[in-house]
Amino acid sequence: MATPWTIEKELCGLADSRCVGDALLRLGLIEEQFPVPTIEEVHGWMRGGAETFIYRFRVVQQETVRDVLLKAVVAFSTAKSLTELGDEWVERRRLLEQDGIRTPRLYHAGRAIIVEEFIPEGLSTFLRRRPAEAMHLFDQVIRYAATLEKHGFCPISPFHGLRTDGMDVFAVDFGQDLGAPGQTTRRGRRLLREAIKWLNSACSRSIDESRARAVFAFHAADGKSEGIT
Repeated sequence: MATPWTIEKELCGLADSRCVGDALLRLGLIEEQFPVPTIEEVHGWMRGGAETFIYRFRVVQQETVRDVLLKAVVAFSTAKSLTELGDEWVERRRLLEQDGIRTPRLYHAGRAIIVEEFIPEGLSTFLRRRPAEAMHLFDQVIRYAATLEKHGFCPISPFHGLRTDGMDVFAVDFGQDLGAPGQTTRRGRRLLREAIKWLNSACSRSIDESRARAVFAFHAADGKSEGIT
C-alpha cells in the first residue's frame, strides 16, 4: 500500500534530506533549525489554473512566519516533458528579474515542482480596495509591460495575474499565457495601451498617461525615453 502524501515528505524529497528541519534549512525556508519550526497547511491541493495544481502552507518558527506555495506543473505538451516546461518557466522569470521585475522568492524548482513565496493579494483586488494608496504601483505595471515588449513576449491577459504585497507588483505566471520571449520584434506599444486600459479599469480612476508613456519608453529601451522623476 502506498504511503499517504504529506508536505513534510515532499519537502524532504525535494531537499534530499531525512529530517524536516534540515530540509527546510536546505531549501532556505528557515535560517536555523532551532527553535524547532512547524508546518501548517493553509489549504490542500487545488487547481491553480489550467497548468498547475497548488498547495499552500506556512512555516512557523517562533514569531517568524513564511507563507509558501507549492506548485505542481500539469501543463499539456506533446513536445516537452513537464520537467522541461517547468524549467522554461524558471528561465522566463529569471529573464524578467534581470530587468528589475519582482517575482516571488524561489525556494526550489525542479522535476516539475516549484516552491516559492506566496504573495498575499491579487493586484486588481488591491487596486479596487485601496485606490488612493495604489499610485506607487502604477509605474511598476507599466515597467512590466515595457519589459515584456522589450523581450518580444506576446502574452495573453498579462496583467490579470499580477499580485502585490502592497509595496511592490509581482509577476507570478510564467506559463502558456505569458509564452516564450522572442515571439515578436514589433515595438507597437500594444502592451502600453493594454496596461493603461487595465489600470484605468482595475482602480476606477484615470492614470497619468504622459507619465505612463515616459516610464514605458525608458524601460522598453526604445530610444524614446522622456524625462521622468
